[in-house]
Amino acid sequence: MKQKQLAIILTSILILSLLTPFTLAEEEPEDFDPTSSYEWLIEHCQGGNCDDSIFATSFYAMAMKLAGYGNSYGMQAIKYIQSEKKDTVACFPKGNCNIKDTAIAYWALSNYGEDTSEIESYIESELGTGLAGNWWLEIITSAQDKTCTIAYPAGETLEQVDIQVDEGTFPGCTAGQPPTFFDLNRCVAGNNLIDNNPLIELTIDCSSIGEGTTISIIYNSGSSYYVTEQATTSKYKTQIPNACHKQGATCHKDTSLWANWVLTNKNSEINTNLYLLDTYDSLKPVDTSLLYLSTTDPSKKTKYLQELLDIQRLDGSFNKNNFETGMALMSLIASASTEEITLAIDYLESSVNQEGAWDADEATTALILYTAFAGASVDLPETLTPPGDDSSDESICGDDICNPLTENEYSCPSDCETTTKDLCIEDGVCDYSFGETNQNCPNDCFCGDNVCQPSEESSCSLDCGETTASAYCGNDIQEAGEECDGYDDSACLSGEICNYNCECESLAPQKEKSGFGTIFLLFLIILFVGIAAFIAFKSYFNKKPKPKRTFGNAPVFKPKGPTGGFGSPQPKFQARRAPPKKGKSSAERELEKSLSEARKLLGGK
Repeated sequence: MKQKQLAIILTSILILSLLTPFTLAEEEPEDFDPTSSYEWLIEHCQGGNCDDSIFATSFYAMAMKLAGYGNSYGMQAIKYIQSEKKDTVACFPKGNCNIKDTAIAYWALSNYGEDTSEIESYIESELGTGLAGNWWLEIITSAQDKTCTIAYPAGETLEQVDIQVDEGTFPGCTAGQPPTFFDLNRCVAGNNLIDNNPLIELTIDCSSIGEGTTISIIYNSGSSYYVTEQATTSKYKTQIPNACHKQGATCHKDTSLWANWVLTNKNSEINTNLYLLDTYDSLKPVDTSLLYLSTTDPSKKTKYLQELLDIQRLDGSFNKNNFETGMALMSLIASASTEEITLAIDYLESSVNQEGAWDADEATTALILYTAFAGASVDLPETLTPPGDDSSDESICGDDICNPLTENEYSCPSDCETTTKDLCIEDGVCDYSFGETNQNCPNDCFCGDNVCQPSEESSCSLDCGETTASAYCGNDIQEAGEECDGYDDSACLSGEICNYNCECESLAPQKEKSGFGTIFLLFLIILFVGIAAFIAFKSYFNKKPKPKRTFGNAPVFKPKGPTGGFGSPQPKFQARRAPPKKGKSSAERELEKSLSEARKLLGGK
């Protein structure tokens, strides 16, 4: 029985060893190719119009720009966005103007070098006041019986109010507050100066007190106190951060988040961070990610990033939601959170549908391509005509529409002159989020401009402080083990491109590796296993059995009867016969058959 069990074990080992090379030799899964996702978008954004959505179309335009198709498919989207502008007030879309769409259109158009000068003015005109708490002025001084002047705009004029200050108290008006707090809503120009004027600018002049004066603006809501502005000076000019962005007639958190992100990255003076700090939901990835991206305070950025990391699931997703995961990736990439980025992208790769889309939704698919696969190497036909678009091959030079399939800056400069505009718009401000870097816009972006851009985090201690150098793929700086960076091919050899892993990749088709070394190694393993099995077979199955001990042909006596007496006749003599030869067992036959099959697989005849 033991021999049969051993034979079965050895046979199993041989079979497994023969199957091993076929298992190990299987090719590893190929890297995710987002080409089908771009093609799906093109098919569903006919002529650049993504489901009549400014939001989806803007992200489509930006995804195409980063993929290298800004002058074709991207410009189609830009032309559609421009067609949706309400010319009288520069808002979007013209049939239903709203702040969120207007801000997103502003973002896309500015990235393509289009004129956006009037859009910010419209957004500012539609601001609301979203903070209903107390706004107080505090002046810290030991001077007695002095006067400070508060100046504020009132229509076309500048109004001034003198207030009495005595050792930091305000004898003239405290409106029931502690004597060291001056109520800006109740003690200046009647009631609600701050509540009725979003982002109102105040000038506080305490020159009569002189040096050593500390001026602070404090916002109080319930038990929370925020020092929004503070300066150690005798004269201070500040903007009260009480604004929000509205949807309809009321302040709206989602609208404020998106508009605030766009405006902050355009270095606009319009800021709604304080309103958002009071209303955002730390468990919502979109809220936290947009606040992280629109905050410059390092301590607050650290807080928002940690809140974001805390809600990432083990599978890499955020609430198992594709849109929220794509949004969170924007912050993870900006913070260079490598492990978390990999997990999130792996999740998105696994959640794409068979057509290449996410949730069969244009906005979600465009957002994910912009964040997770920015700069991915894709090969899209330049002349692909979206289904149902019968006018895509028509072009009339001089119609102010640049048809990317038939017109260019050479054949029709009057229509296509915007396609050659550089990303750099020299205005003294480094707009990194809109494509400006210290490489393509050195006059705006440089070490020492007092703004810590992502591209400077590991190279400019003057702006960013002392940091530990680390490779961050996408900051346009070749660091550590990177072969290149960003989407610039200058660091690569001729015939290569810089992919989104910061590696130089050949444009020529790659030959599949033969894996000969691995196969040879597996062959040796199988050979050794076969030899071991053969030795075991010889040792345990071909060993001659030891003969049993006998006494030759000596007679054997048996007693007769129950008493065992010797008076009975002798029994007949009977010689012990050798055991008959047996045929091979079924286990032995199976083993030999397996060995024979193994020899055939190994090349034997």
